[in-house]
Amino acid sequence: MIMVRRKQPNGSYGPLEPLFPDEPPKIDETVLVLLEAMAGQQEQIEELKAEVKALKGGAE
Repeated sequence: MIMVRRKQPNGSYGPLEPLFPDEPPKIDETVLVLLEAMAGQQEQIEELKAEVKALKGGAE
């Protein structure tokens, strides 16, 4: 998505906004794969944290 700052009537530039607001955002397949991998890693981290806590004797 291309973001632009439109020129206001007073000459200043407004906030960032989509160049084509009605166009649905396009997400590259590579980005989707990376996001899925990051989510999987986060799950593994949480599981490992629980395992370390259990090994230290802090499990409930």
